[in-house]
Amino acid sequence: MLHNELAAKLRKIHLLRRIWIQKSQPDLDLYFGQLPILEYIRQHPGCTQAEIAEHQCVTPASISTSTKRLQKAGLLTKITDPENLRCNRLTITEEGIIRCENNRAMIERINQHMFKDISEEERLAFRITLNKVLQNLAPDADPDSVTPNDIALLINEVHKNDELLKKQQQN
Repeated sequence: MLHNELAAKLRKIHLLRRIWIQKSQPDLDLYFGQLPILEYIRQHPGCTQAEIAEHQCVTPASISTSTKRLQKAGLLTKITDPENLRCNRLTITEEGIIRCENNRAMIERINQHMFKDISEEERLAFRITLNKVLQNLAPDADPDSVTPNDIALLINEVHKNDELLKKQQQN
């Protein structure tokens, strides 16, 4: 039973942190997942929506909707690729860079608040424990560097296993 309680606490921590982030940016006028998109574009100037979708493990349609909103807000620009007219290349604007930097500083403040009154030894023990949980869920990945692609591969693997089980149950 303790497993369920711990998993529920992890979910609550995730939700509370997300709420803190959203409340700390009331004037941002962005949806929660749009700042990671801006960060990706900042780190990969000239990237495509498909590249972002793959990195974020979401559909290209959701990235398309977000990039339209970000472009309308003046945070990114889309330039048609001269070699492939169906492809848009994305770059971040100066305003987008400012928002990214402000967001990064705000998240650092939230993370510091989240771990205040927790000693360095307790943080290290917590890190070791979380690495074990990550290792249990993603045994082939390095717990310190599980990427969105690692997660996407695991999701695909689970879906394949689910499909196999359904076929076996039907036979």
